Amino acid sequence: MGSGEGTEAVAATAPAAAELHSSSPTGFDTLFDTYFDRAVRLAWLLAPGDPSAAEDAAADAIARVWPKWAKGRVDDFWPYLRVAVVNQVHGRGRRFAIAQRRASTSTDGAPDDFEVTVVNREVLAAALRALPTRQRTAVVLRYYEDLSEADSARAMGCSVGTVKSTTARALLAMRAQLERTNDDE
Repeated sequence: MGSGEGTEAVAATAPAAAELHSSSPTGFDTLFDTYFDRAVRLAWLLAPGDPSAAEDAAADAIARVWPKWAKGRVDDFWPYLRVAVVNQVHGRGRRFAIAQRRASTSTDGAPDDFEVTVVNREVLAAALRALPTRQRTAVVLRYYEDLSEADSARAMGCSVGTVKSTTARALLAMRAQLERTNDDE
């Protein structure tokens, strides 16, 4: 899943900011409907595994951001919410196990391709899950959210240099994990 897909989808459906800067239930409902699924995906990627824990983290982050938004203290809801989701996941100290699904095989010969894709995702998710929290956060923000190093640094509350070194170490660790997995097969 490319990061542009989520960004374009939200941008296309995002309500005008002026409409939502109120404490009305309608404004909250619109923000919730617009951003909740994206926040859940981000939380799940930061701490893969239990979807209900990701939903809880996203809901808690929205609940913390909403009062500030309603008072007009937040100019752009999604970037502010993204930081809140990162903080929620880290604050909880959870490491989630990856949720796995297997589809039944079809008769057209596609199961082989599908099974390879599922296995590749599982291996990649395991390598991501094995990273320390800070490294996993850097990789998710840089490659899933497609943030710049500066934006990732703001979201993580660190310097650009820290993002660069943390991301580099994370990619090396993932590469080593993937090579070990390939050697075991």
